[in-house]
Amino acid sequence: MRSLIGFLVFTTALIALLAFAAVPMFVRPVVVQAVRDASPFGDQPLTIDVDVNALGLVLGRIERIHVTGADLDANGPTIGALDVTVEGASTTDRSFTGIDGAFSSVVLQSFDGTPVTIDSIDLSGESGAVEAVAHLDDRAGLALVGSAFADAGVPVEGLELADGGVAITFLGQRAQLALGVDQGALVLPDVLGTGPLTLLEPGIDDPWRLTGVTVTPTGMTILARIDADGLLASS
Repeated sequence: MRSLIGFLVFTTALIALLAFAAVPMFVRPVVVQAVRDASPFGDQPLTIDVDVNALGLVLGRIERIHVTGADLDANGPTIGALDVTVEGASTTDRSFTGIDGAFSSVVLQSFDGTPVTIDSIDLSGESGAVEAVAHLDDRAGLALVGSAFADAGVPVEGLELADGGVAITFLGQRAQLALGVDQGALVLPDVLGTGPLTLLEPGIDDPWRLTGVTVTPTGMTILARIDADGLLASS
């Protein structure tokens, strides 16, 4: 698995945390504790606000779960700030009617071990089709691209982000390559006539697919769709 693919895996893991259904839930403190117990952050401080009502509980639904935190460590990635709200969480099948929020300043290690920061990962949508939008600055974008070249054993001499793709220098020659999405994966369609180079791709059974990418000299925005129902069903 390539370096930095963890940002998407990390996102889906947090969706699973927020759309939990550990046991039938009847009172607010039990719901709050269940979220805290499921958290990958251990005893790090989280603020958890829960809205429940009698009708919702009869129907097996928690109206709203709002989780916030700052300076969190998730056994690898760190998060500067977390603010996510899940609405209509089912206590029976783990689905939810809506999610909204973001993780800010997500710090990961690049392919060469240096830390890079994803500015934010924004979430929206329902459990069967969560939209995740990751905003990377130029350093994080270059780390993602550089990791793919390193994995492929291609010794590029220079690497820059450009409008729509990347500019590389290889054997003294400079070339600009378009970056796009193909069959749910992030790819450079043609690398110096040798065929496509995959930067980021899901496994066959992974419940997420990339849907788009925008690149400028200052950064990169990656769009993904996540089937949280499928993720939670397999957990």
